[in-house]
Amino acid sequence: MATPKKVITESGKPVSHFSLRQRKREAVQELFTFDVDGEYFTMRPPADADWQVTADLSTGESSLRDFVKELLGDDYERFCKLEGVSSDDINALIDAATRHYQGVSRGE
Repeated sequence: MATPKKVITESGKPVSHFSLRQRKREAVQELFTFDVDGEYFTMRPPADADWQVTADLSTGESSLRDFVKELLGDDYERFCKLEGVSSDDINALIDAATRHYQGVSRGE
C-alpha cells in the first residue's frame, strides 16, 4: 500500500489537520466536581482516561474500579470509603462528567 502524499506549506512543513498534543492544551475547562453526602470530589474527563485502561475494560483485564480510579485520581481512596454507591451511580457520574466536558453523553 502506498503512503499518501503530504501537503506541504510554502515554508516546507507538512499541513497538519489535527494536533494530538495541542488538543490537550485547548481542552482546559472547569473541572467536573460532584458531591456525595456532603463530601466533594473531582473527576477528570472520561475521554482523557488512559486508553489502555479503557481498552482493557472490554477484555476483562481491567475493571470499572480501575476506570474510576483513573478518573478520580487523588480522590479515589476517599471515594472508596463511601457506602451505598451503586454501579448505576457510577454510570450516572461518568455520563454527567462526559456531558460536562464534551457536551454529549456516551452513545450519542
